[in-house]
Amino acid sequence: MARLLIVCAVWLLSSCAALPHGAECWSLDGRPLSSATPDPVLQEKQLAALAQAEAHWRSSPQDREAVVWYARRLGYLGRFRDAVRVLSDAIDFAPDDPFLLRHRGHRWISLREFGKAVWDLERAADRCRTTPDMVEPDGQPTPGRPPHSSLHYNVHYHLGLACFCTGDFDLAERAWLDCLAITDDDESRVAVTHWLWCVRMRRGNPAGAAAVVAPIHAGMDVVENVAYLNLCLLYAGKKRLEDIAVRTGSSGSALAFGLAHYDVVAGNRQRGLADLRTLAASSGWSAFGVIAAEVETRRLR
Repeated sequence: MARLLIVCAVWLLSSCAALPHGAECWSLDGRPLSSATPDPVLQEKQLAALAQAEAHWRSSPQDREAVVWYARRLGYLGRFRDAVRVLSDAIDFAPDDPFLLRHRGHRWISLREFGKAVWDLERAADRCRTTPDMVEPDGQPTPGRPPHSSLHYNVHYHLGLACFCTGDFDLAERAWLDCLAITDDDESRVAVTHWLWCVRMRRGNPAGAAAVVAPIHAGMDVVENVAYLNLCLLYAGKKRLEDIAVRTGSSGSALAFGLAHYDVVAGNRQRGLADLRTLAASSGWSAFGVIAAEVETRRLR
């Protein structure tokens, strides 16, 4: 609890100051974080998609799909606060909509406002009890791969992340168990299994952590979440550390966090903390691996 209070106090102190122009949020150690300009070719495509999504939203501002896609397109360009504003306007009219709450909760995590994320995602999880599950389309799909996440999966997955960041490991574990229970594909299974292993190790339950990774094997149908698959195989003793290749982008951040956290809980604490500090200071600050590294760097200090 004391560590959680320190994290919250640092965030509150930084959030009291006005953000510099162009910054989206403060890091947990007080740095203003601004979104990088993407590759010009990619940016042109993203801006065109954003313009189309905005036009649809303006013509149908109460249409949930129009709201969600406009917010998603803003998020892909790093405009997280604008995405939150669009979602918040829609939530004012539909306060119980789990789709809107799920997406805003996701963006609160990006902005390091974990308490708000938990609030939204717990409400979304409650609404999921009476809302049929539905596959969520990928905004940046992998060619030849069908969408594999769903409303219920994303609600519980992101609730687990938000709770992990606040230090509520009990609620994080319960959220990820709920997530695993509705998972029916290998891409999703390895992602949530990785986090369940992490939280069970943090709760001092190595036997439970070993049990959750035991079913993971190298022949699983995983193309996008190879980092999570390799981490789970490492945790299960089915892959050697030296055989795991470095990756880039958000997948690389997920892998870097997992390896650093593995060191922390498996006995090489100093090396793990050093790697967490390096990751926390990296430029890809919107990736969950970097966010988790920021939290852990502060929490374990």
